[in-house]
Amino acid sequence: MRLVIAAPPTIDVSALAKELAAKEKATLVIDPSRAACERYGFQTLYEMPRDLQKQTRRRLIKEHIAALQKGGSLVFDHSIFQWLADWMRWLWGETPTEEWEAVLAEASAGVKLYDAIEHVSTGPAAVYNGYTWLDQRNGQEIERLMRHLYVDLGCAGRVRGAGDRR
Repeated sequence: MRLVIAAPPTIDVSALAKELAAKEKATLVIDPSRAACERYGFQTLYEMPRDLQKQTRRRLIKEHIAALQKGGSLVFDHSIFQWLADWMRWLWGETPTEEWEAVLAEASAGVKLYDAIEHVSTGPAAVYNGYTWLDQRNGQEIERLMRHLYVDLGCAGRVRGAGDRR
């Protein structure tokens, strides 16, 4: 089983991720985004120069796919959808069509490896951790964009609605 959680950054999915990993008898994989930023000496993706930000986002997708390909029973507290939705929210206007098509093709290869997608739209509020931007309106936009991505990437049938996680 390769299960991912798709949630806006404003929701704390840590308890849900642990619960799902225990239920599936799976290894929990933690979002590497913050570590990827720190590797380059930045606190967040948004502080990076645009080209480095794009490279880092694509690297996260590639490394995520590599983790999925290793096999085994895995639960990810993150997914490709948050990364793409965030890109669409902040960088789409600076991303040529050809580049976006390449990003979607890479992401699609990863999404095909997902056995299940746990979509979380409400739940306990995330606390500021020095990395995550917790603006509610941005979180709602990210959540809406993820729903569109499920359709675009042909995986809507594998999405489970987690419902209210408060």
